[in-house]
Amino acid sequence: MERLSNNIANKISSELKLDNDRREVVEYGAFVLLQTLLSIILVVIFGWLFNVIIEALLISFIMSILRKYSGGVHASASDICAIIGTIVCVGLAILISYINSLLNLNFVLILGVLIFIWSYYIVYKLVPVDSPTKPIKNEEKRKRMKKSSITILNMYLIIVVFIIVTYLNIGVEHLLNYSLCIYVGLAWQVFTLTSTGHFIMARIDTFFNKILISERR
Repeated sequence: MERLSNNIANKISSELKLDNDRREVVEYGAFVLLQTLLSIILVVIFGWLFNVIIEALLISFIMSILRKYSGGVHASASDICAIIGTIVCVGLAILISYINSLLNLNFVLILGVLIFIWSYYIVYKLVPVDSPTKPIKNEEKRKRMKKSSITILNMYLIIVVFIIVTYLNIGVEHLLNYSLCIYVGLAWQVFTLTSTGHFIMARIDTFFNKILISERR
């Protein structure tokens, strides 16, 4: 993916006669776009294979939107990031589909309260969680990212309340599924902000690194 984004940046820079700084901006933008498209395509493919495409995409978007402002642990390579993201999103969606028959309003309400309380606490305490290679030193930016993350949590809470109110009015059971998707997507992203999340993700990253290295050999 790095090679493809580099080729795209070189071609665009050559045609538009951009300097090196602007070429790097174009390359980064192309890389982010390609990685995002790859992640969505993988989630769509495997979500479709396991018949959980809507749930998997919803979980993916919930995680991605908050991650943009909250930060979190990073994989060592973009392909590993896409693999882990797909496994997490589709795996959680499959889990939700299996427990669907056990869902009831009380369970959804209690779980939602617990997850949102924990999420607000972790976000307020830890965000932004930056990368050791690219630390965020600007205090204003750090405050802005924390504020944006809390705003996103507020938005998720409003959506969940709307879904539950709609469920009470029309009684469509699948609406509880969507609330649960928001919960697990939020919980996973918040978990990756913690030291335990960093530890577990580092082990997962090492595991996939070994697999990819052995395959290349």
